[in-house]
Amino acid sequence: MKATRDWFGDALVDVAADHENVLVVNCDLASATKTTRFKQTFPERFFEIGIAEANAIGVAAGLAQEGYRPFIASFGHFLTGKFLEIFQSVGLNNAGVVLVGTHAGLAIGKDGPTQMGLRDLALIRSLPNVEVLQPADGVETRAMLAYAVTHDRPIYLRLCRQPQREVHDQDYQFRPGHPDVVSHGTEVAVVTMGAMVPVVLDAVELLAPTGLRPTVVNASSLPLDVPATGDLLRQYRHVLVFEDHFIRGGLIDEIGRIVLGLDRHIRFHAWGVDDYGQAGSPEELYERYELDAPGVASRIRAVTGANTPEIGGSKQ
Repeated sequence: MKATRDWFGDALVDVAADHENVLVVNCDLASATKTTRFKQTFPERFFEIGIAEANAIGVAAGLAQEGYRPFIASFGHFLTGKFLEIFQSVGLNNAGVVLVGTHAGLAIGKDGPTQMGLRDLALIRSLPNVEVLQPADGVETRAMLAYAVTHDRPIYLRLCRQPQREVHDQDYQFRPGHPDVVSHGTEVAVVTMGAMVPVVLDAVELLAPTGLRPTVVNASSLPLDVPATGDLLRQYRHVLVFEDHFIRGGLIDEIGRIVLGLDRHIRFHAWGVDDYGQAGSPEELYERYELDAPGVASRIRAVTGANTPEIGGSKQ
């Protein structure tokens, strides 16, 4: 069990060994963003800018325009907080920067909403040429890094702080924009991404005694392939989205637009963070927003109208 930020730190060193144009632009957060090993291995390719994300974005964009593949790493909340610089220097110039936003979602816990990456997807999704990648485990993190160094388009790589188990085997192949079904079921499709994938899988196991078995879809990269995603979701009566992000602007909006465009009626439901976030332990916060396994299981049970027993430990 490792956090995707840890898997990122290891995978970055591995891909950099084969791609000399890979650089790191750091914002005095090497330890937290797991770029220390890169600094130790490739010190001449590591640029410390300090606590100055706006400046670092400009530096990274300039390096990208000279043919390098810079990875700029900071907390997602701080990095996307410099949205004007991302818009002007990276997006508008189509600069091949990989923006690495760590500490996505509620898991930063007691540090509270001033440091939680809860609005980053909404901001980045507004840029028409920036891909969003959010791995669910170590296997997917390595696959995404291998993909990211094969082209020079701008990317936002969203990473989590909390340790999580593997949900893919070693044969997994990352296909950008393609919905990844990690568990097959019937009637209900639950779409999520990142650290919420194992949580939803745990919720499905809680529902197993009730006879309800949802399909779990890992939407690990945005924008999604609309035809492929639509073909998948039209097979279900209910489509639910759970995301560790504000309820507006993120994955919920992406899936909602696809469902709205389908040629059949599907009941659509979604949950995320409906305020600015709170300070508390990660466990307390995920329970409060019903984004832990019992909360997710309870929500699925409630909206599907299943006449099933209560889910132990969940809130109604």
